[in-house]
Amino acid sequence: MKNEQISFERWRRFLEDFGLIICAAYAGLVLYWSMFPAIYYMEWILWVPGLFLVSTLIFGLQTFAIWLVSRWKKVPFRLKRIPLALAVLPVLVTILFVGKIPLRASFLLAKPTLEKAVREHADGLEQVSRRADYHYSGLYAIKKAEHRCGRKDRIFFVFRDDHESGIIYSESGIDNLCYNEGSSGHLMGKWYWMKED
Repeated sequence: MKNEQISFERWRRFLEDFGLIICAAYAGLVLYWSMFPAIYYMEWILWVPGLFLVSTLIFGLQTFAIWLVSRWKKVPFRLKRIPLALAVLPVLVTILFVGKIPLRASFLLAKPTLEKAVREHADGLEQVSRRADYHYSGLYAIKKAEHRCGRKDRIFFVFRDDHESGIIYSESGIDNLCYNEGSSGHLMGKWYWMKED
């Protein structure tokens, strides 16, 4: 009976850890996508609530699997550890998402390169898209930089993989952006983000 109990404990620990790893991997994916403006328009509807769904599903499947193992090993069923992480992880990711912390962090990585591009090429932006050292700014792959809305003080850095998303440098804010508005917001200083509809 003691061997069965030890075997059950190993299975229980494995199932609990495996469930947590799957939930953490999904949460990591959500945090990664949260580093880009696109998710803050409509994509969050799939990703963020999906994390709560995945967490709940994992807890249910994990509990059922542990119950099956307890029947197989003929030991009393119990969840030794309350799966607090499965509840806390989605809440923590949601708080980070709502505060746009991942987006701001990814922007901080790109900021030095983008500021250099603004300083060196504000009047000749076609050079920004041709220069290899501007193609990648932190996590962002920049396709082009351009003035929009007839404003010389407003520069759009458009992403290569999502031409409807970008980072904006603007000395006059982002009112009247003259684009197909989806979602936009302030990052810091004269920097903003946008995602077209």
